[in-house]
Amino acid sequence: MTRTAPRLTGLDAARGLAVLGMIAAHLGPPHADLDLGDPSTWLSLVDGRSAVLFALCAGISLTLMTRPRGDEPVVVARRRVLVRAVALFVLGCLLTALDTPVLVILPTYAVAFVASLPLLRARSRTVAVTAAAALLVGPVVMVLGWAVPGGVHDPLVGGVVLGPYPAVTWWGVVLVGMLVGRLDLGRLGVQGWLVGGGLLAAVTGYGGGLLLRAALGLPASENGGGSSVDASGPGSSSAPGGSSSAPVPTGGPGTSGAPGTSGGSGGPDLTPQSGSAPADAPLVAPVGGGTLEHPGVHWAGLTGVDPHAGSTVEVLGALGVALVVLGLCLLLARRAARVLTPLRAVGALALTLYAAHIVVYAVLTASGWVPDEDPAHAIAWLPFAATAVGAVVVAVPWRRFVGSGPLEAVVRRLSRTLDDPGPRSRPR
Repeated sequence: MTRTAPRLTGLDAARGLAVLGMIAAHLGPPHADLDLGDPSTWLSLVDGRSAVLFALCAGISLTLMTRPRGDEPVVVARRRVLVRAVALFVLGCLLTALDTPVLVILPTYAVAFVASLPLLRARSRTVAVTAAAALLVGPVVMVLGWAVPGGVHDPLVGGVVLGPYPAVTWWGVVLVGMLVGRLDLGRLGVQGWLVGGGLLAAVTGYGGGLLLRAALGLPASENGGGSSVDASGPGSSSAPGGSSSAPVPTGGPGTSGAPGTSGGSGGPDLTPQSGSAPADAPLVAPVGGGTLEHPGVHWAGLTGVDPHAGSTVEVLGALGVALVVLGLCLLLARRAARVLTPLRAVGALALTLYAAHIVVYAVLTASGWVPDEDPAHAIAWLPFAATAVGAVVVAVPWRRFVGSGPLEAVVRRLSRTLDDPGPRSRPR
């Protein structure tokens, strides 16, 4: 077997795990914060981390599909990525319009792809410095944006730049993927480095964040004991449509609905506030203190380690987990590629299946289905299990007999619409 085959097998398998992880996070039963001693909370391992793995794989694919081919100019690759970004943005808006609690990541992908255009053929050092800057500056932009008096009314800025997948920070994740894509992923040493480096990043991110919060006298979690499911599953308290509101009781920040909880996107209310609240409405205040008209800056959010907290330490920890998963998939593909066949098939149809599971969620919601919220009951796992099994059952034969998924094929064809048709033969 050539070196290229296991590389692509491992990458597709990792992407497949990311898709199944997001299906579990969205359609699985509600679950409490992770407690390794309590198996009922293990599902929370997929929260946030699956999306980071998805973005990391997207960055790797961005490098692989824009590598120089002969004398093809870089402008051709940039045009293709630009059209692909527009297609992803439109698809993301359509999925958001289904009005499910799922927080759709595709618009953020689109913005990150466009921002990456100047760096497609840049030196690795330049990409690395830019990625580090994005991971450091992005969270600061996020918390400052939350504190804009009256909220941010523009849906693009409020949803993509300051929402659950803040574009600046997630651009850094995509750039890390671009750097990983430049490595020889078929080499055993590189695969081992991904696992070892990922473990170091995970320990540094999560461990460093917890130590920093302890030093500042902050609780380990901002969830207040609630579910850590952002882009939540059935029965969650997320607002329909993936609202970015996360108000907290006036007793102070750091309780229910703080960044990274199931109460929304990981930020305070960014929607306009007008008129007086109904008499029976709960009292709310921004997570950073102050009032809705003059919110304070939630600086403590820069140390959060909960899923979707959006802090540098949280994203670094999730990136570490993603690198470990990628490295292990690449290692397994060297010796037991057939074991990865179902995951590889799901990964090859990642965009189609990601969109499909949101449609499934919308259909379940429209049908009036009420989920069983007790993870101890088998019926509570039915939506996730049925969707995940259905994804594998469809993906395996589709990939074998058809190839690319339907949405993948459409996006690929659209991305080539601006290609130069080349010299045309003259009529004689």
